[in-house]
Amino acid sequence: MRFARITLGLLLSLAGLVATVAGAVAAFWLVGPDNTISTPSREFASSGLAVVTAPTLLDRHGPTLHVNASGDKPLFVGIGQDLDVRDYLAGSAHTQLIRFEPPGTFGTQDLRGRNGKLTPPGQLDWWVAQSASGSQSLSWPMQDGRYEVVVMNADGTPAVGAHVSFGVQMHRLFGICLLVLGAGVLVLALGLALMFRRPKVAVAADAEATTEIPLPVTSRIPVLVPVAASTSDANEPAYRVSPFAPERVSPFATTQPKPPAAKPKPATPAPIKPTPLPAAPMFMSAAAVARAKSPALIGAGASQQPESPLYAEPVDRTGTIEHAETVQSTETVEHAETVQHTETIERTETVERTETVERTETVEPETVPLAASPEFEKSDEAVRRTAALLASGALLLTTTSCGLMPPKNSLAAPDSRPAVTLADAQAVVQRYNQLNNQANRTRDAKLSATIEGNPTLAQTQAGFAIGRKLDAAGKDVSKPFSYTDPEIGAPQFASYPMRFVVSSGVSNAPGNRQLGVWQRQNAGSPWLLTHSVYPPKGVELPSVDGMRTPEKSDLKKLQSQPATVAKDLAAYLSGGPNAPQSKLFTPSPALSSLRKLRATSKANDTAEPYIASVTDAFAASGEPLTFITSSGDALVFLTLTEQYLQRVEPGSNAYWTSGEATAFSSMVKYTQSLHQDYLHQVALVIPTKSTDEAVRVLSIDPQLIGAGGS
Repeated sequence: MRFARITLGLLLSLAGLVATVAGAVAAFWLVGPDNTISTPSREFASSGLAVVTAPTLLDRHGPTLHVNASGDKPLFVGIGQDLDVRDYLAGSAHTQLIRFEPPGTFGTQDLRGRNGKLTPPGQLDWWVAQSASGSQSLSWPMQDGRYEVVVMNADGTPAVGAHVSFGVQMHRLFGICLLVLGAGVLVLALGLALMFRRPKVAVAADAEATTEIPLPVTSRIPVLVPVAASTSDANEPAYRVSPFAPERVSPFATTQPKPPAAKPKPATPAPIKPTPLPAAPMFMSAAAVARAKSPALIGAGASQQPESPLYAEPVDRTGTIEHAETVQSTETVEHAETVQHTETIERTETVERTETVERTETVEPETVPLAASPEFEKSDEAVRRTAALLASGALLLTTTSCGLMPPKNSLAAPDSRPAVTLADAQAVVQRYNQLNNQANRTRDAKLSATIEGNPTLAQTQAGFAIGRKLDAAGKDVSKPFSYTDPEIGAPQFASYPMRFVVSSGVSNAPGNRQLGVWQRQNAGSPWLLTHSVYPPKGVELPSVDGMRTPEKSDLKKLQSQPATVAKDLAAYLSGGPNAPQSKLFTPSPALSSLRKLRATSKANDTAEPYIASVTDAFAASGEPLTFITSSGDALVFLTLTEQYLQRVEPGSNAYWTSGEATAFSSMVKYTQSLHQDYLHQVALVIPTKSTDEAVRVLSIDPQLIGAGGS
């Protein structure tokens, strides 16, 4: 038992020492009160355009990531989704961190590519976190998905050199380290206590007596015994001295014994007191002494009830004593154990007494094995309590540690995200308002190219050319206006290009609304307004809330495919109101106005003597842009080209002398034909097959983009 206790104490001491050291080092060196584990500052250099982590390196989410960088040049630190970072750096030389081994070992890989300057990263809005202006650090709560940390020069130039350190902040980490430290101290103290505790063990005179302890079987046996008158003194103590050591007094005696003295024979018989147990000539444990003092062993019942008339079970015991008198008495004897010994007593008085006692007594001694002894049970209970305490502590530490461990990323599908956030979309519209008014005021086509894309940019540039031709003094420039109260529809995209739809008011045209599409061709390009129409407020517009890109299943539910609708609309406009395709559409006011205008122009031009005939042909241009609304209908933006052709009478010639066409061809004589080229932007709604509605044309907005002849 002592060997097991020392072994257990040694193991606990070692475990406690290890936990104490680990907890102290983790709490006060690795972590600290800010709950952050940080790597040492490491120098990263790249001849390319950026230093970027691999998408598999940030494979957990939940904690807060801290990144700090410093260098000779102004640096940019940003975290972006993999689909954005991958597209932004596509084809460019950069360095990638592909492995991390704590505490501060990184594995890198250089990727070859172009070294041309990129769009300054601070001008892009797809970063989920980025360093503030003048700062080179950031903090970001790590999210589930594929994200990358990018460090590059703030101006987008190559040759990046930076000292970078990473830190991970986990909630309650410092407290867990202190808990480990406290648990280690507790286990260490418990182990030392088990090793050096000196248990109180009773010394036994006989080895066999200490291994098995007889337990008394309590029984009260009243027996009627005839005895002669006793010659002992009434004040004689109830217990005698030990027959083995007369000088010792029984420890169970209630009074001190007196020396024996001769007494005259009493005239009347007196009851004989029970013979006390002899004093044990051995050392006994505390438990054994407690058992020996029990009334079952010392026969207290017999001394207190000498004249009981009750009879007990027969006891088979015969003893013959010769005395001179006969005394009848009742004796109650309680036996807990069987003792056999021979005793010789010599007396100076002559007493003749005959006593016959017959008893039958069956006593089965009960022994207790060592494993059930109180001392063993106390030690075993201490071991069990120690084990329970350690198990509870281990369970607590395991639970808190498992709850502290960040979960691994679980998104297995390709990453996708909304094209833009609401705040970023509003910022894009606000920037457009500012730069567009500046470009309109100066008719600056290059400035317009930074905020617009085709076909809107083509219409704007043609308008600027016409304005410079017809208003060279700049007295009739467009008045400033802005798009107000924009409503944003941002579908999910998994790759570039990305688009979002805006429905807004127009400050200088209260009777109209603007319906437009902004597009970003790649991660490094700005948002450009590519499609823009102005339907009147009387036209019902679909909601842009919940708008998404179409799936094949969505397109199958439509009455017609967008490309087919574009061709049908071109045929309808080319053939006029009597065209078979006219039944497929519900025209808008702008469409009806366009048809009337072209009919009037044809009539007027054919009346001219030098014009033989006039044709007006429309054709679909490019791929329609399709978005599925929350109702299941399709909002489609498409582009149509129109050529208005006038054939010249043979022998005649014609040329443009006035009007918008002179911006593209002026005072040039043509003998065969004259033509005007228009670009139309159209927005329409294709309903689902579940309805019988026709395709609704929301708006059509033309712009002359060229003129000439042959």
